Amino acid sequence: MTPRNAATAEDITQPQIPLIDLHQPPHLLRQQLYAACSTWGFFQLLNHDIPSSLLSQFREAISSFFSLPYESKLKLKRNANNSRGYFDDELTKRRRDWKECLDVGVPGSRDWSAGDDADINPCLDGRNRFPVEEECPKFREVVVRYFEECARLSNELAVLIAGALGVEEGMEEEMGLVKRMVNDHTSYLRMNHYPPCRSGASEKENA
Repeated sequence: MTPRNAATAEDITQPQIPLIDLHQPPHLLRQQLYAACSTWGFFQLLNHDIPSSLLSQFREAISSFFSLPYESKLKLKRNANNSRGYFDDELTKRRRDWKECLDVGVPGSRDWSAGDDADINPCLDGRNRFPVEEECPKFREVVVRYFEECARLSNELAVLIAGALGVEEGMEEEMGLVKRMVNDHTSYLRMNHYPPCRSGASEKENA
């Protein structure tokens, strides 16, 4: 027997993650960004203008990297002096995660054309580490292009979200903060790979 006033399957609708079209009129865009950020806290963006060809190249590049021999990836392993690079030993609740990752970030010089080992490029958290060209052709080139596209999009969104909060060009202090966020960001790009779990993997292997 169904309790009085109880919701039925027909009454329950599946919540939908907000979908926001970046190409719509600015006033609608600001309204939707405000609603999404103040309720869900995230959203899916449509028409972000990152080329589909670059997205495909990026997927292929990271697939090639994680397909490298384990010994090759370990050459890029992060350490106590450099938190950027490859790792596969992150823990969740004292258990080793079944994943491997590669972290890259804005170079210290903010100039990707400078070598990763150049004296101008170390940051507080280290320096970027990429596989050599012979092992993973064009990997660095594609990742840098994708990173820059994401940074461009993030900068655009920062200004739009500030506008949704009522920050306008004439508000010097507030716009100064937004511009510092845009110009001085320290963003990371993390590439994750979740390999198939081997049949019979033991608790010891995950410890």
